[in-house]
Amino acid sequence: MAALGAAEPGPHEPFLTAEDSMRQLLLSIAASMALLTPVAASAQTAAADGFPTRPLRMLVPVPAGGPSDFIARQVAQQLAASLGQVVTVENKPGANGLVAAREVLVAPADGHTLLYAPGSMIATPLMAKGSGVDWSRDLAPLGKVGRVPFALAVHPGVQAQTLADLVRQARRQPGVLNVATSTPSEVLAASQFMKAAGIQLTRVPYKGGTQALPDLLAGRVQLMFGPLSLLQPQARSGALRILATLAPERSAALPDVPTMDESGMGGVDVPTWQAVYTTAMVPPATRARLATDIAAAVARPEMRVEFERRMLAVEGASPQALAATIAHELAVWSALIDEYKLTAD
Repeated sequence: MAALGAAEPGPHEPFLTAEDSMRQLLLSIAASMALLTPVAASAQTAAADGFPTRPLRMLVPVPAGGPSDFIARQVAQQLAASLGQVVTVENKPGANGLVAAREVLVAPADGHTLLYAPGSMIATPLMAKGSGVDWSRDLAPLGKVGRVPFALAVHPGVQAQTLADLVRQARRQPGVLNVATSTPSEVLAASQFMKAAGIQLTRVPYKGGTQALPDLLAGRVQLMFGPLSLLQPQARSGALRILATLAPERSAALPDVPTMDESGMGGVDVPTWQAVYTTAMVPPATRARLATDIAAAVARPEMRVEFERRMLAVEGASPQALAATIAHELAVWSALIDEYKLTAD
């Protein structure tokens, strides 16, 4: 267990509708392809003619059963239909995403091995010095696909009925309350909360939210920042209590639960977007084919319906737009990691 300090908040990225995301994505891809000369475009098309030649693998750096895993499987299913090949999802948790990322990087650079990852995992190489992974150099973004709204939940044994109650308890008992974390987003949320509230919590690391949840339900850890879709069913049954959501506005699924801002904890905000990548060595034509099919998958109405049923948000973005987001957020993460003294578990 490790007690963490805290730091300043990062910027919030707004939700987009599926229609806005798809429009932005298709315009961006079209603009990029328009820059190719007829000869170059012909060569790239010819290079991609034989793709795919076998089933694809999509490596997911979180355990099965959670919201990120669900999004990955939805994208894989739609991608398989458009590519005419099976897309197998393989859960490869470990080292905050580095286990899966490294396996993608050593796979043949032909587009048949993909990485699905939550946005916060771009920070892992910065937190794990000497990881051998450079997200901007080694991985090519294929498209953003969704967002996982977050909330703060506590075990019923914690007497706090509100966020203010929780802060008062934590101030009376520095370091006594345990907070479960798995992804860099959850580590950052816990750190921001401690900074904003002037409290000390003890962080307990896990490989994923589905591993942390049983300990939260059993009271072995007392609070957790995690996906709303993972926490809300337990709160509905009374097994947990949700004190606040991490979003600019209240969740339609929990209209009576205030946001962190409304509870006086402005600045507790984390990147929760999800995206698909492949190795940067994959030919541009193959990456363009994958990006187009991923964009089409995200835009399908059935995807939006399935996401909304599970309190997830469809959110697409082109490879170019996603690359710009990654460059911006890597700079933000670098500053936050230095200030929070964050390290990978």
